[in-house]
Amino acid sequence: MKVSKQSLFDSIGIGLFTLIYSIVMSGFSLWMGASAFIAVAYFFGVGFPKDQVWNIIASFTTGIVWGLIAFSLLQMPGMDQTLPTAIILGIMTFLAIILQGSIMKFTIVPAWFVSWGTFMLIVSNVKFDSMPIFMLQLFATMLLGIFLIGYGSDALNKVLYRFFPEEGTEPEVKIEELDELGEIED
Repeated sequence: MKVSKQSLFDSIGIGLFTLIYSIVMSGFSLWMGASAFIAVAYFFGVGFPKDQVWNIIASFTTGIVWGLIAFSLLQMPGMDQTLPTAIILGIMTFLAIILQGSIMKFTIVPAWFVSWGTFMLIVSNVKFDSMPIFMLQLFATMLLGIFLIGYGSDALNKVLYRFFPEEGTEPEVKIEELDELGEIED
């Protein structure tokens, strides 16, 4: 079995930073670790667009708020039935797309829906004491997914390529580095 250098470096970086994330997560009692993987999977899935990271984070934030609104509406008497739930979720989906297309163009609907869905999945299955703390923890784990796992593995990938460049390519040396080396004697 032959593994490409890209796959090997990606697996080393993502594996290492997932390990680091797991240690950080347990140290801060962030019990919803899967949300970090959902966030970074989305980020990797759309091609790791560093130029849109703040749009994605804004969309994740909006999705968490959207989840709170949906959850609050579904707590009203009679709203936990199939038809009212479907109507609420349908209207909220419609509104999200309208808002993104008009006054919230900085958001990205799929990222918005990823965090909204993650929020709803967790609150539907886990009891917790404080909604604000839950929302903060969810947001923190999603940020850790993008920045610690995503950017961390990307940085390690660049370091690995620097030490082990592609076959047939010369390592890139910048002018500043040549000045530091001084003159080379024959």
